[in-house]
Amino acid sequence: MLFVAEHTHPAPECPMNTSGGKDMIKELFSQEHISSAGIELVGAYMSCPNDEGAYHKGYFIIEAPDEETIIKFFGPMKVEVREVKPFSEIAKTL
Repeated sequence: MLFVAEHTHPAPECPMNTSGGKDMIKELFSQEHISSAGIELVGAYMSCPNDEGAYHKGYFIIEAPDEETIIKFFGPMKVEVREVKPFSEIAKTL
């Protein structure tokens, strides 16, 4: 199943601004962690650190068996998860 996970955090709390946060991001998105979680990270897009606005956003396109697997993968990072389908599939039903 295909999902989009969205993460939002206030710009001043960006983990990219601390060494501990950078280490956490490196570990979270390491190939070893991705493989052991049983997911496929199809794409990842972030508005930080270029976005100096009030909030940074991350969008992650993930192939996974279910939503719980994705939530477990992100651990302490809060994400909103939605199942999605390719628009080409949806268009066929119109």
